[in-house]
Amino acid sequence: MPPTIKHRWNQLLGWIACRPRAAAIVSLLLLVAVGGSIREPIIEGSMVDQLSGSNAQLEVARRIVAASGDETMVAIIMDPADVSIGEIFADLSALRGRLVSLDERIRIRSVDDAADQMFAYDLEVGDPGVELLAALRDNPDAGTIINAAASRFLVVVTLPAELEPKLVDAIAAFGRAPSMEDITVLAGAQLEADVAAGLAKDLRLLIPVIVAVTLLALFVAFGYWRALLLPLYASIASTVATFALFSTMVVTINLVTLIALPVVLIVGLANSCHFLAKSSAEPVAAGDVADVVKTTLQRVGPPFFYSTLTTSIALASLGFNELPPIAHLGLLSAGALLIVFLLVLLAAPLLLTWYLGGASNSWRESSLFGFLSRRLAAGRAIISSLLLLAMLGGAISVPLLTVKSDPRAFFPDDAPFSSALELFEREFYVFSPLRALVIIEGDDRLAGLRAAGVIRDSLARHDGLRRVSMRPAVDDKNAYVLSGLLASGDDLAHVSALLERHAASPGLELIYTNAELVYGDIDRQAMESLLRSLAWSVALIFGAILVLFRSARTVLSALLANAVPLMLVCGAVWLIGNPLNLVTVFVFLVALGVIVDDSIHILFWRATGDAVSGSSIEFSVLLSTLMLCLGLLLCQLSDFPTTRMFAAYCALALLGAVVSNLTVLPLLLRQPMAREEQG
Repeated sequence: MPPTIKHRWNQLLGWIACRPRAAAIVSLLLLVAVGGSIREPIIEGSMVDQLSGSNAQLEVARRIVAASGDETMVAIIMDPADVSIGEIFADLSALRGRLVSLDERIRIRSVDDAADQMFAYDLEVGDPGVELLAALRDNPDAGTIINAAASRFLVVVTLPAELEPKLVDAIAAFGRAPSMEDITVLAGAQLEADVAAGLAKDLRLLIPVIVAVTLLALFVAFGYWRALLLPLYASIASTVATFALFSTMVVTINLVTLIALPVVLIVGLANSCHFLAKSSAEPVAAGDVADVVKTTLQRVGPPFFYSTLTTSIALASLGFNELPPIAHLGLLSAGALLIVFLLVLLAAPLLLTWYLGGASNSWRESSLFGFLSRRLAAGRAIISSLLLLAMLGGAISVPLLTVKSDPRAFFPDDAPFSSALELFEREFYVFSPLRALVIIEGDDRLAGLRAAGVIRDSLARHDGLRRVSMRPAVDDKNAYVLSGLLASGDDLAHVSALLERHAASPGLELIYTNAELVYGDIDRQAMESLLRSLAWSVALIFGAILVLFRSARTVLSALLANAVPLMLVCGAVWLIGNPLNLVTVFVFLVALGVIVDDSIHILFWRATGDAVSGSSIEFSVLLSTLMLCLGLLLCQLSDFPTTRMFAAYCALALLGAVVSNLTVLPLLLRQPMAREEQG
């Protein structure tokens, strides 16, 4: 750090350290002011409206839905109870009548038949009512098609989107019918309600558990309850600042923005460990507390600020994303971390004074940290070689990584429709219909009808589609809506190729979409945004390191040391075989912003010429990383697979980073690594 900047930092931090009560009061007043802007958070179960206008395929889908009269599809799967077959069919008939009576626009259709009939699926062979089933199957006037080799009922309902909540309420009331053991509804409104419930559960569970467990771990590390005061205050400040920005920026809590809460909380809590570790480095006499607090603030304050700044830069780079939820995640997290930095820095002198007033300062006696320190110092050459080899292996796997979102990953595990959705997608593809809009140029409706009919006939003859239908668009007399169910997910490419050939025909416009195409386009945007954001983050973060330390060797060493954990994540993702998705693809950017913190603290320590091994900086880096990983691992309690996978990848990156920064980085910088002798 240039001498002038260092002198100004010492002046500012020394001034704050000499006024601990005043600084703490200012911090508390700022916290109250920030907290005063908090409003009840809005939990959003669907991101479709937020993505509107930002994704081409999503807009195509919305255009086709509008042309079909805003129709949506609801699937109902019913498991009958152990009652007579007559009672089952009586209740099914009652359900049919209730649904039809809601509105004349509600249409009940079979999956395999275009007639307005109900489809009973999976009635076990050998059922006592098999003769009745055969009679019903042979009698089309009964209004029910029966498959005698089955045990559950499936009903597919098509209706205008505004009637969906009304339909869901009617089905919920019917769910109390004695003949039905279980009824699962796959409707947009129901899915959103279950996702919102899962998000609310995560909010109530994750924050208290993360705070409680990490504070317990810190108590074990320091052995004194006053050591928990600063981390506890950092936790409160992180939670308040994040919720305040949710309210101020009018950002809803959804599956993407939810990540901001644990990230800010865990990072804010872990950063407080650096103050504790430094202040605990040596036994403190009663009259020396003020001097130790001042020294701690002057030694930890600058790297604390610059590490917070680099993390905020990495997160804020997400603000350039075209997808609003991702942009909100980045800007909100970056702003919250800067607020937390100010609040914690102002409160630190008083809270550290209280801590040091009775602390035993015995962290050096910790067998765990002593063991880790000795092993890292003794094996730095071997460990560094292994990490660099692993980095090369991870780099090779980068081109093999894929980004593909599975819709089920965005639903909570205990949602009642999770298994049903997989069944529907595998066997019926109810929620993966292919829809196309054919718009004829000119006023010749007859010619338009013939052109649309040709396309419909081509799709009907294609083995990859079932139940192809065509109807006029509601908003254009020369437009027609085609729809069909994919026989298999693998058939999408073949059907798309067929439609692309028709789209090239003169005199018509043809657009089409389905869920896989929409998710694929969103994933493409997410990956493109990641690459842009990574480029900006690397340039800004390591440009700041160059300005601070004025050494190209330092910048290159830090860049290589922090590339190691990111490549480790790439290799792990490839070995697991799971593709990245809309959420987990940004783990690299978030991880980069967090893991570079260790490098900055070590580089500031190096500027003093001190050894790393056995020092308070090694202890603080190890401890803060442990707290970060512990908090991230607690995110495995989340109901959402996306959140769990995001946290797991981040934890892996942090573990790789702490080892890399304590072995590879000092080795590249020729930093003394010998463990200090203990008196």
